[in-house]
Amino acid sequence: MDLMLGFLLAMSVTMALIPPLMQAAARWRFLDAPEARKVHTTPVPRVGGIAMAAGTLLALLLSGEFAQPMPAYLAGVLVLLLFGVWDDRVTLSAGPKLLGQIIAVLLIMQWGDVTISTVTLAERYELPGGIAWPLTFVFLIGVTNAINLADGLDGLAGGTTLLSLSALALLAFTSGTPFVGVVAIVIVGAILGFLRYNTHPARVFMGDGGSQILGFSVAVLAVVLTQDETTPLSSALPLLLLGIPIIDTLMVMTQRMLEGRSPLQADRNHIHHRLLALGFDHHEAVMGIYLLQACLFVTAWYLRYESDFTIVASFAGVSLLVIGSLHLATALGWRWRPVSRNGNGSSSQLGRFVVWLRAPARLPRWALLFIAAAVAVYLFSVGLESPQPSSDVQIMAAIVAVVTAGSMAMRWREADSGWMLKGAAFLALVMAVYFDRQTTTFLDRRATLQVVLFTALVIAIVIRFRLASDRRFRVTPLDILVVFIAVAVPNLPGSVVSSATVGESIAKLVVLMYGVETLFSASAHWWRLPSLVALGYLAACSLHGWL
Repeated sequence: MDLMLGFLLAMSVTMALIPPLMQAAARWRFLDAPEARKVHTTPVPRVGGIAMAAGTLLALLLSGEFAQPMPAYLAGVLVLLLFGVWDDRVTLSAGPKLLGQIIAVLLIMQWGDVTISTVTLAERYELPGGIAWPLTFVFLIGVTNAINLADGLDGLAGGTTLLSLSALALLAFTSGTPFVGVVAIVIVGAILGFLRYNTHPARVFMGDGGSQILGFSVAVLAVVLTQDETTPLSSALPLLLLGIPIIDTLMVMTQRMLEGRSPLQADRNHIHHRLLALGFDHHEAVMGIYLLQACLFVTAWYLRYESDFTIVASFAGVSLLVIGSLHLATALGWRWRPVSRNGNGSSSQLGRFVVWLRAPARLPRWALLFIAAAVAVYLFSVGLESPQPSSDVQIMAAIVAVVTAGSMAMRWREADSGWMLKGAAFLALVMAVYFDRQTTTFLDRRATLQVVLFTALVIAIVIRFRLASDRRFRVTPLDILVVFIAVAVPNLPGSVVSSATVGESIAKLVVLMYGVETLFSASAHWWRLPSLVALGYLAACSLHGWL
């Protein structure tokens, strides 16, 4: 099966199954009730794992890839799904949950022959079976539970796993490990389908079935990738690829044991709980953890061929930095949002200035004006110097320009633009980015100016997202993930998609589309600006050679 087809199938099946499963959740008693250590206040269906598993299994079964370790992996996923669904319905004790994990891990180790059998120092060294088997068993069980424990905020477990899987897919296709790449891409599709329902405030949870399957999958793929004899990747690389869930699990379990409690006893000492206690809101806590995992993503890429000692030392340094920073902030009583004594916000002159600046008529409005100006500058720069389009492109541009003009005339007094004008603007952006790759524009000859323009555009978009009171399009942690993957992955040196200017073009297109979406989603007729700019660019394309 084509990779894109597998990705889309997993995402579509997941998205299609979640609504009916949510409707049946109360009848089947698949509801996550609020309690002291949880952050939600109303019962939430925990059926997302069932939908993700269905989308993943269907796409992988239709892939036609049944060589080991695929059959063993699919069997392990089914075992975890059965035990996870059982747990989500009746809340199992630790014993039965661990039994399901042990069965799945033994299946992949014994039947699928997946083990951590080598370490990388100056060169690869074989581990004796007496060390390889226990090490693999502990790693797979540990990561499966680490993702399960990290599932404490909306979008957290899914997002961190999505970043890890994206890194695994990139490394797999770069180093030639198709099994890892195919499975990772399919699961990424399923997670994206789920996250649209799980972004805060979540309408559905993945449940233990979903989190255990994700943990098991990312652990298995990490071992298969780094233990492949044909790839020179370091054996310790999974520590960075799965960094934040591992750090979180080690931190909370160590603290529980130091306090004389069971390491399996639930509490509110996870990284996300600490961030909430320090004054971060839900979105900020999730995006902060995403940022940390994204940094480990990039670090893993640059250290992928280094010795295991270097990677372990880097992981230890990051762990100490994260844990130490959290403990220090708590000990000093530091908070992200300091308030005045009356609890109404900052009473300082700087605080009053910030309040004045955040008013809708100031910084949010200035951000919108800059976004419109930046998009216009880019389209003008490309339109001025791009080569003449082919005749069919010119005809298409002319037709879309006429339709756009007519639609604008009909809707000029309306607050909403309608889908037609938005589609025309996005088409103009795609055409501009495509032609930008074919020629050297005014901005290309002034690289520093182009970097400044797009950096400022990103800042303006973020400001608008955070401060707007009239926005109808809200940035979510999922959007941050999409931007990171679209911008960072193609631009990593040595990446399979980093040749020529593909990475730069993808980054430009993503930023421009978010900017235009911001303008269309603002009230007070802001849609007129991007529509006029798009109309001008489309008209210029259609008349190129006549002007």
